[in-house]
Parts: sequence; C-alpha cells; structure tokens
Amino acid sequence: MVAVITAFREYVRGVDRVVLLFSGGADSSLLLALGAAVLGDRLTALTFTGPHTAPGELASAWSLARRLGVRHLVREMDLLTLPEFRYNTPARCYACKQTLTAQGWQMARAWGAHALWDGTNRDDLRDFRPGLKATREAGVASPLLELGLGKREIRKFSAALGLPGDKPPQSCLATRFPYGTELSREILARVGGAETWLRRRGFGHVRLRVQGELAVLELETEDVARFMRPACRGPFSALVANLGWRYLEVASR
Repeated sequence: MVAVITAFREYVRGVDRVVLLFSGGADSSLLLALGAAVLGDRLTALTFTGPHTAPGELASAWSLARRLGVRHLVREMDLLTLPEFRYNTPARCYACKQTLTAQGWQMARAWGAHALWDGTNRDDLRDFRPGLKATREAGVASPLLELGLGKREIRKFSAALGLPGDKPPQSCLATRFPYGTELSREILARVGGAETWLRRRGFGHVRLRVQGELAVLELETEDVARFMRPACRGPFSALVANLGWRYLEVASR
C-alpha cells in the first residue's frame, strides 16, 4: 500500500486542482481516497445522477465523500434527451460519456481545475466499452490505469483503507435492455426498483435483463439456491408481474 501511495504522489506531482468523475463504485472510491490523502482540498468529486442511475448509488457516493472530507458536487443529467441513449443504440455509451465529460470539463474549468479524472482501471480494457473512446478523446485522465492497477489490486488496497472494495458494480440501468429498445424514466425505474428489492435482502451482484415480456434475473451462482426458496422467489415473481413482465427466468453468472 505504501508503494501505491508513493507512486500516486509522484503521479500528481505538479498537479494543482483536480475534478474526479465519481460514481461511488469501488474504482472511483479508491481514487477518491488516494486523492483526498494526497491532494486534500485541491480535489473535488463530481457525481452525475439521473434516470440511468441505480437506486442507492448517489447516497453511497455522498456518504463516502463526506466521510473523507472531499468537496462533492452533484449534477442531475437527463440522458434520455440524447437520441442515442433514449433509443439505446450501440452508440449510447459513447454519446453518454461525451456529454458527461463535456459537462465535467465545464465545471472543472469554472473551479480552476486543469485535470479531469475517472476510475478506469487496467481490467476495463478487456471489455467492450465505447465510452472509453469518448473519455480519451476528451482528455480525461485515468490514474488507476496509468499506475497499472486492476480489480484485484483495487480490492486489496480498498480493504486496507477501509473502503467497500468488494461492493458489487452498479452499471447504468440502460445496460439491462437490448439495443434498439426505447427507454423511458418509467421503464428504467421499474428495473432499478426490482433489483433494489433483492439487494435489500442481501443479494450481491444483481442484474435484471429485460427482453420484451421476459425478465432474466442474473445472480451469483452461490445466491441462486437462496433465491429459489419460496419465501423469496414467490414475492419477487409477484413483484415482476406487477411491474409488467409476464415471464421470469433465473440465470447464474
């Protein structure tokens, strides 16, 4: 851990003010903690929230920023105004990140910051992430990536700092729908509400994938048996039906 902090200090040498695009996930949380320790009040966290955000994410982000004493700005963004997002096209992530980073730079410059950071790490390069192209084009820096950190190291260092490094990732709610699906606040909220019902009962990684009238629930393999108990599956099946889906399947990951 000492080596990481030393490397991070070297990384930020000469850096004045920084704005961190802070989602509240494990990656940006570690970066927030490192930045708070080294930069102090020269670091500002910026969180975008809107209909795409999983329930509870903003509260989690706000709580950690307050705990670490970091100035935290929250901005409401209705990404449904973007045609690529509303119609869930393959360009959705690119358009989303392009818009958010533009807003991030605007707010950073208003504060006098010349650096905009995100929590991208080494393992993110393995996935299909068109949003990364937009952030690279916009000049967003990724300290965790540049320091060579991946998910394993992030979990290890987060535990050492008392951070929730094992927190299940919470991706944008739009990822629950096939490309070409027209999205709305209501349909995103339905998915978010169903997933929250399970998280409040102790389930970790939860994804409710929607395909027309079919809802496919993805759970960790070790959680499937517990979900299949009548006391859980029954009420959740009723909730899914009330939310408008006729069929429910369960899949492990």
